[in-house]
Amino acid sequence: MRPNFTGMLNSIFRISTFLFLIVFIPFNGFSQEQKFTLSGEVKDAKNGEDLIGATISIPAKKLGVTSNAYGFYSISLPAGTYDVEVSYLGYITQKLTITLNQNQRKNIELSEDKKELKELVIKTDKADKSNVESNKMSVVKLDIKQVKRIPILLGEVDIIKAVQLLPGVQQAGDGSTLFTVRGGNIDHNLVLLDEAVVYNPSHVLGFFSVFNGDAIKDFEIYKGGIPAQYGGRLASVLDVRMRDGNTKNFGASGGIGLLSSRLTVEGPLVKDKGSFLVSGRRSYFDVFFPLSESTKDASAWFGDLNIKANYNLGEKDKIFVSGYLGRDKLGFGEFFGFGWGNYTGTLRWNHIFNNKLFVNTSLVYSRYDYGFDLNISDNLNFRRSNFINDLNLKAEGNYFISPSSSIKFGTKQTYYKFDPGVRTKITENSVVDNASLPSKRAFQQDYFVSHSYKFNSRLSTEYGARISVFSNVGEGRRINYLNGSPTVLENGFLKESEKDPLNPYTNYASGDIYNTYTGFEPRVALTYLASTTSSVKASFNRMFQYMHLIQNVTASTGQEFWTPSDNYIKPQQADQIALGYFKNFNDNLIETSVELYYKWMNNTVELRDGADIQFNEAIEGQIIAGKGRAYGAEFFVRKPSGRTTGWISYALSKSERKADNINNGDWYNFRFDRTHYLTVVLSHELTERIAVSGNFVYATGEAFTMPSQRYSILGAENPVIYYSERNGARMPAYHRMDFSVTLGRKKIPGKVYKNESNWVFSVYNVYGRKNAYTLSYENDSKGNPIVQKWYLFTFVPSVTYNFKF
Repeated sequence: MRPNFTGMLNSIFRISTFLFLIVFIPFNGFSQEQKFTLSGEVKDAKNGEDLIGATISIPAKKLGVTSNAYGFYSISLPAGTYDVEVSYLGYITQKLTITLNQNQRKNIELSEDKKELKELVIKTDKADKSNVESNKMSVVKLDIKQVKRIPILLGEVDIIKAVQLLPGVQQAGDGSTLFTVRGGNIDHNLVLLDEAVVYNPSHVLGFFSVFNGDAIKDFEIYKGGIPAQYGGRLASVLDVRMRDGNTKNFGASGGIGLLSSRLTVEGPLVKDKGSFLVSGRRSYFDVFFPLSESTKDASAWFGDLNIKANYNLGEKDKIFVSGYLGRDKLGFGEFFGFGWGNYTGTLRWNHIFNNKLFVNTSLVYSRYDYGFDLNISDNLNFRRSNFINDLNLKAEGNYFISPSSSIKFGTKQTYYKFDPGVRTKITENSVVDNASLPSKRAFQQDYFVSHSYKFNSRLSTEYGARISVFSNVGEGRRINYLNGSPTVLENGFLKESEKDPLNPYTNYASGDIYNTYTGFEPRVALTYLASTTSSVKASFNRMFQYMHLIQNVTASTGQEFWTPSDNYIKPQQADQIALGYFKNFNDNLIETSVELYYKWMNNTVELRDGADIQFNEAIEGQIIAGKGRAYGAEFFVRKPSGRTTGWISYALSKSERKADNINNGDWYNFRFDRTHYLTVVLSHELTERIAVSGNFVYATGEAFTMPSQRYSILGAENPVIYYSERNGARMPAYHRMDFSVTLGRKKIPGKVYKNESNWVFSVYNVYGRKNAYTLSYENDSKGNPIVQKWYLFTFVPSVTYNFKF
């Protein structure tokens, strides 16, 4: 069957038009009063970077808007003269008077508040209270400057490690950058870099993330109340934006650490019209390996490169091009080795159609690959690899109707190609045959529309919907099973079904659509202002996930692989409701919140007992569709500005799974279920030169399946191990403390310095806690079975020198 894209588009258009006419128009009506529009961009005065989420307010009218992801704002008002305030956290609020008697374009530049560390100055400036007033909940945005103060393993600035210290977010292992959110799996997180999907955001088995802090401008994590423009994952969205580069001056910055170094160069292409940024990072673990006899044949390194450029074609048009290349390589001599890489590219065009309509069009490419080499001898060796590629075209629009009403809409068309396995000989004499698993292809269409509306001074909402259409397309093939199902129950155990001997496969030609899923994803968020400093919020979102990560280990070794939904593997689905209370204190300098949530999940991907996922085309026969539920309470206190900054977060939560023929069909703990999760993050500026920072983390131990019995059959040498309830046991509690000191250069008062530098001394796991990373089952000297705890890190010091000129 050939794809009928015209019919699909017509259906989606009719549904979207219906939603717009029936739902959006009644709220907006038609105003008879003539209004004019003030619009423009908000930028950093020092480097020309767009400021995302800057507030443009009219105090006399108690109205305001925020700048979008490209710094663009638009506010429509009746004719008149207005005092306008433009503010952004950490910057000096700019006040200006505007006479509106026609549409006006006004670009605004804000300067950093160099005295922001002094509490007295901050209090006289306008403090941010968007956490109370906005429709966003279950969302946290961190300033990259604050992230750089947080002590991290081996001194690397890492935004994912910072995210893991937030309520509802948990690390997937000691030192790992993989994370879970509100009971989701590690593949339930959508990680974006300049709109491109990053399929594996980890370096070196997960101990470093792919994000170089020097290249990052802004990032947000959505744990719930996810806006309609995002989709494709069940649990969260981590949206990361790269810096654009300095449009005013050339400069360089970087850092030299114990195990890696980085360098960033940026500057104008044409002053105030365009800029570029190139940022590279490389580890040098491998330099030290030859110094030891035991590691002289080992190899381990990672490297990445961020590139970005932008140019203003005129007042209404701007283009961006950005890319990321990352690579990991680990191995031991010629015996074995493995590596993986992420590659992304984004081409964007911003166009302002008029003072109210802003549209961004993007062409985005993402690729992830993994390779594994095993070279035992000249006649026993092979190389195995897998790949995923996606290419999408996306258009998103912002239509600013009035200060109390705006619409977002858009579409995204994505083509996927999965190569689950390619095996080749390393030498011609190898007995291992060359082989490859059939490629899989899919095409996904997404359409969304959402409306932000303020009913009055207290009540506001953002609601909308997303429609996703996922199709399996040829060239490809489907396995036909004897009983019509990829699994069969034998003697109480699930096994892979046998193929139909008469018709084992159904083949599809290029372009054929042989399976389609459609998902309707409503989203709604409500905010009620109880006072000027407190609010109650509620949200609901439904998410569909059509791609699934198949793995049987926690660490990111690259051996995991992605597979699409198809005739046998259904899309995962999650519904989440959340309710929160938000309250600010001390002139909005201290933010607090309490959130309750409940999440239902269907068609979760669970590995059956004894699953074989290595180089297996019939992967659908190794998994079972399950159910999940997660619920909890999150408490958050944060002080984002001043000499002392930081937060305290605590999550009380439960996450469970259920699947046929697993754990007797009863609910069992999800492996990342942790009842208690407490984090404390504090930074303090002792002087203009010296700053200290510290973290503390406490978490309930991870769930795991404990063997309860072992027995021998007819005196066999290797005993049979019987396992108890799935994930019915617990690792020991996890806790650690980290500490760092930042020492800046000595400055003479009144003198202007063009160059900046500092030293960062940090310690990961100050008191050397031996947190369990994994467990093994062995025999002691007397042959008695024992459980052996393995750990990765104890006391880990590091030092880094940072510079900027």
